[in-house]
Amino acid sequence: MLIAQINPVAGDLEGNLKKIHWAAEQGIQSKGETLVLPAYALTGWPLGDLAYSKSFMANVHKTLEKLYHNDREVLTAIPDGAGGATPVLVNSKGVHYGNHFTITGLTVAVSIGFEPVNCNGVDKLIVLDARPFRSGTVTETLEHARTFASRIRLPLVYTNLVGGNDSAVFAGGSFMLDLDGGFIECLPLWKDGVAGVDEVSWPWTSEPENTWRALTMGVGDYVRKNGFNGVLLGLSGGFDSALCAAIAVDALGADKVRAVMMPSVFTSEESLNDACAVAECLGIRYDILPILDPVKAMEDVLAPVFAGKDRDATEENLQARMRGTMLMALSNKFGDLLLATCNKSEEAVGYSTLYGDMCGGFAPIKDLYKTDAYALARWRNENHPRWIENDIKRVMPDNLITKAPTAELRPNQKDEDSLPPYPTLDAILKMMIENDAGVDEVISAGYDEATVRKVWQLLHRAEFKRKQGAQGIRLSRRSFDEDWDYPITKKV
Repeated sequence: MLIAQINPVAGDLEGNLKKIHWAAEQGIQSKGETLVLPAYALTGWPLGDLAYSKSFMANVHKTLEKLYHNDREVLTAIPDGAGGATPVLVNSKGVHYGNHFTITGLTVAVSIGFEPVNCNGVDKLIVLDARPFRSGTVTETLEHARTFASRIRLPLVYTNLVGGNDSAVFAGGSFMLDLDGGFIECLPLWKDGVAGVDEVSWPWTSEPENTWRALTMGVGDYVRKNGFNGVLLGLSGGFDSALCAAIAVDALGADKVRAVMMPSVFTSEESLNDACAVAECLGIRYDILPILDPVKAMEDVLAPVFAGKDRDATEENLQARMRGTMLMALSNKFGDLLLATCNKSEEAVGYSTLYGDMCGGFAPIKDLYKTDAYALARWRNENHPRWIENDIKRVMPDNLITKAPTAELRPNQKDEDSLPPYPTLDAILKMMIENDAGVDEVISAGYDEATVRKVWQLLHRAEFKRKQGAQGIRLSRRSFDEDWDYPITKKV
């Protein structure tokens, strides 16, 4: 029995079939053995409503018989049309459905993602999975499988997808265990391959490298699988845009990343210098397109109807929206994907401008809190793993990580003028978002009552903005893309 993990594209049956055939052609010395693939290896995942499409599923069933290749039967799982999955074994005798099969003389039970299955009288348990990555949880599946195998006293085979599709990123890490939970074989994290053929990678990588790998794989696969030429982003001289640029370069290469600085009257010399330093450090194209004249032209047009009104957030947001318009124009003209650079802390409290700095088709760090983003940047500045295909040792100057964050939309503006310090804000937000804590629970944990109530109100008032934001890579237990579902209109 061989295990394999591949990087499929959702809905691309022919392309995914070629990847399955590639896997079936590996391990000539073990020709004839069953090839065990993750769930949805043929269809890709997530599928959304494609999984309920009658025409798509008809094509899936037509394609199944083609899985048998190179005299090797294949075990995987396909959508069942009811929100779940059905295991399928394809061999020279046809396509077989069910949870129990005979493979090389052994009776095996097949589970989808550790769903309950009858293991009485079987020789081995096979778990077919499509489990998205979550930061800090890579080894949880392994430990669960080891405990499970030793409890049921059965050898266990586990397979998982690898690669990015929309907001989901899959880490791979397929393995075989003996009945005591000991390793027989395993596959690397983050790479497609076939056990017994490719070089086995153990020990697996750990945090924060896995999160960096998830971010780069998510960006890279989103760009490649959706046919974009490269990526584009506004480089403000601040931390978040620098981090997104670094992720993009590690994912795609410097030649596929374009940065634009759009200074306003409030942009400091320090920000100009920092943006230039980041571009030089990463070796990316860097353009400077000032927004002073376009913003003034817009203010002049609005002046008659704004007469008698004081300057306020309206004029501040004009700057962000002018930048968004210019970036979208560049994206349209050159076919590059515009990256939105908001982090989870900002998304949570609405500290962003709708149709301004929220513009973009993909938001790489939208599920990464600000303090966690700082820690990740420090790690990348100090580490250059072998899988990164460039020679960049430090991705940004240290002062971008240490200087006070600012949107520079008014003189001497700092984020902390409007928000608690990020360590405090993130601690409160993690309780509210990741742990479903209410106001009283957070206050009981020792946080200032006025601050907690302010954060609670900001969190829920920003719902309408989040509903209109670009999707991004899911890293946490509770991302805003898939796992958070509060109504916009509500009283809390």
